[in-house]
Amino acid sequence: MFLRQLEYLTALARERHFGRAAEACHVSQPALSAAIRKLEEELGVPLVLREQRYDDLTAEGRELLRWAQQTVASVDGLVAEAARLRDQLTGTLTIGVVPSALLAISLITGRLLDSHPDVRVEVRSMSSTEIVRRLDNHDIDAGLTYLENEPLGAVTTTPIYHERYIFLTASPYPAGDTIRWGDLTDVPLCLLTPEMQNRRIIDAALQTAGAGVTPRVEANSVSALLSFARAGRPCVIAHTWLALHGLPPGTRGLTLIDPDVTHVIGLVTPSTKLVHPIVRALILELNAVDIDNELSRGLRSLDQ
Repeated sequence: MFLRQLEYLTALARERHFGRAAEACHVSQPALSAAIRKLEEELGVPLVLREQRYDDLTAEGRELLRWAQQTVASVDGLVAEAARLRDQLTGTLTIGVVPSALLAISLITGRLLDSHPDVRVEVRSMSSTEIVRRLDNHDIDAGLTYLENEPLGAVTTTPIYHERYIFLTASPYPAGDTIRWGDLTDVPLCLLTPEMQNRRIIDAALQTAGAGVTPRVEANSVSALLSFARAGRPCVIAHTWLALHGLPPGTRGLTLIDPDVTHVIGLVTPSTKLVHPIVRALILELNAVDIDNELSRGLRSLDQ
């Protein structure tokens, strides 16, 4: 049995398609399929349900998949740890990020990339629930997500910054730089889709304020929301995007109050003694930067 066969199995389970799995592993589809058949022969159990194409893993395959995922992740960590001991940390940090925090990822990983030129970062946008699942499956090394409000499972958390919420509008009304959640009643808002935790937080705040809102637009991308804001349609978004991206032309950003809502965004990593060395290096670099202050400074600059 070879490590490569286990990598093929984990890729197939992730991609759910022989062709895409082969492309991800940089091999031909026949080579990947033959390697998995050989793995089935060596283990003595069927791993994959096959008809004309990949259908699913067998019950035995699902049981053994977790061992394969853990093995592949452990070997990757071993190689990175050996590189660290040679004072040349190398490898790829794969990190899942909730959409509302995507723009902050350059701030969060900046010092890591500067300190370790041979380290690569792979960023994947995903929901908070998907981050927890992907961590459990060893598909990602870390997640940038909400640390409060919903279960995270068996993870270690590192708080990074507090997310705040901004009403983005092209209207000159109301005057001032704040607006109450309750004042959004019947406003045709553009919001993230319901599977996003950011949306569930916003829905809870609106409900607490007694505001009845039926979204006019729903999107799973903050960039899409900003495009609607540019077209003059009101949105509620995380302050991170405005602090780092600036206001879309012709819009105003009003801080939402009554209630005052903030949620902690942070790093989540598997709860284990064998922490991936690149993850350790990232946490060490994060201790030297104040992301909350950086974001607050960006928001203040919008008022100047």
